[in-house]
Amino acid sequence: MKLIYKNMGHVLRFDKGYINELVVENRKMFLDLVSTMIRQAEGEHGDCILSIAEKPVEFSKCADVTVQFAPFQLNRKSLLTKLCSALEQRALLAENYVKTGELVSEIERYILYLAEDLPFEIDCQKLTIGPIIKAVSPEIEEADKGTLEKIFAYMELVRELDRDRLFIMINMRTYFSDEEMERFAESVCLHDFKVLLLESSSLSKLKHSKRYTVDVDLCEF
Repeated sequence: MKLIYKNMGHVLRFDKGYINELVVENRKMFLDLVSTMIRQAEGEHGDCILSIAEKPVEFSKCADVTVQFAPFQLNRKSLLTKLCSALEQRALLAENYVKTGELVSEIERYILYLAEDLPFEIDCQKLTIGPIIKAVSPEIEEADKGTLEKIFAYMELVRELDRDRLFIMINMRTYFSDEEMERFAESVCLHDFKVLLLESSSLSKLKHSKRYTVDVDLCEF
């Protein structure tokens, strides 16, 4: 996987064994880069090109941008939608199909029972397991997790429920100690997640990171 930003000469490559750290000290460039990443993550056009196996891919489908870490939201709408979809698919598997049918039929019977005294007849033929799952509003349990645990759990869930993505973390190091970030980077490399730490200022270099810097004068090194 590669990431190109039109205003930067360097191409970021995401290989196994390390995470990328991009430090952009020029404030205007940092603002422009963060802005275009957020817009592209929402499906708009922008100045970043993401590619896999040398072929451009849709940024919004293959990248995930996080700006807020305090608090970090694990139960995001996009993730919960994919969770409901995954549960629905499992409900329709051969080993669950009979039990799913029985549940839907039982709910239909109960709705008809509730309507017995109404001056008209109703039917529930459109009832399926999907809306039932959504009505339950399943969420990922996060009460006993620290922030870094939530971030890592989020990445695992995105991979499990959707696909591998490039996780772009904006100024993440502002919120955590170097020791915490070292453990995070080690876990990321161990599980082969693709992560970009986009920072606005330089901190001590992490062991498992590859750093590239654009300074205030737009010099790249």
